[in-house]
Amino acid sequence: MLAAASVPVFARAEAARALQVRPVVTDTDREQWNQLAARSPVGHRHQCWWWMEPLERFGLRIRAVGCWSDNRLVGGALLRSYSVPLTRSTIIECLDGPIFLEWETAWAEALVVALMDLARQANSMALIIKDCPDAAVHRDLLAAFRERQLSLELRAGPLDAVLHLEGRRLEQIRSGCNRGTRQRIRKGQTANISIRRLTSPDDLAQAYAAWLATARRKSFTDVRPWAGLEPVLRHATEGGIGSVLGSFAGDRLLAAAFIVHVGRKAAYVYGGYIDGAEKLSSTHLLQFEAIKESLELGMTEYNFGNLLAEGQPAARGVDEFKLGFGAVPRRHLDTIVWKRKPTLFNAVEWLRQHRWGTKLEAALKHRMIKRGDLGR
Repeated sequence: MLAAASVPVFARAEAARALQVRPVVTDTDREQWNQLAARSPVGHRHQCWWWMEPLERFGLRIRAVGCWSDNRLVGGALLRSYSVPLTRSTIIECLDGPIFLEWETAWAEALVVALMDLARQANSMALIIKDCPDAAVHRDLLAAFRERQLSLELRAGPLDAVLHLEGRRLEQIRSGCNRGTRQRIRKGQTANISIRRLTSPDDLAQAYAAWLATARRKSFTDVRPWAGLEPVLRHATEGGIGSVLGSFAGDRLLAAAFIVHVGRKAAYVYGGYIDGAEKLSSTHLLQFEAIKESLELGMTEYNFGNLLAEGQPAARGVDEFKLGFGAVPRRHLDTIVWKRKPTLFNAVEWLRQHRWGTKLEAALKHRMIKRGDLGR
């Protein structure tokens, strides 16, 4: 463990209150960060060590910078970086961050200095800040980057389907579902489908099999390899910050869903059903029970995740499923891309947009996953 005195301080902001920005490396720092990212109102799973660290076995590197004011951790950013083959360079990303309990405009400069220093250490071709949750933080960071006349690009943030829970009862939420969704919920209830919490290794493995079955049918590619997801499921379910729920016909698992509860927000992360189970409407009843659980836990919203149909007509069915529960679209703030090596990054992005480039990227991802599964 590094002693606090040996940790380099990236920058100090001259503001009404001084801000100290430094890497999160000591056990004490990490514990403070865990409380901020997982237990506070501004937290998000993408800012949690327990969510990100299992990805290191697949070649990603996880690091965080914390921001202290008056010896109190008030915010910061957890980032991941990954190597881009044949370039001797990386891309570093901050997802759903930076996060701050409080914010002052004058702090932006110190945080930008720290982020730029991390990008240099990682030899990154680009630093990407995606889905920043705070408009003031986003505005001030963008201004601080622009003051340095860096090569920047703004990309439209994605849409999420969000169901508001605060101040509502379950019956009000049911009434807010569209007719087809209400009918499928009733069909599941009358078909003697039971909902159970899944915690044992065998049950979690069955849930994962259902998610993979759906991913194959829908051509999704974002389900984590088991070696990177199993510790996440255990941490969330054992720590009371997540649930894996399954719908059953007798002892047969039909569908499963993984929901994370961070701060006072619930997020639907993974879900799916076994082949043939769609006839029983088990996924609709499963989601309704997950929403009910989130209400009972005092969550203020239930996030179904990204709406996928923008430019992808084949994904409309998935979006209709999410919106059928009364969720409304919510746009994230623009993604900030600092092109530290503009020519190289633009070339990589150009390759990704072509079919053969997409195939190459998928092959490299498969190779990375295989090495991680083997523990190499």
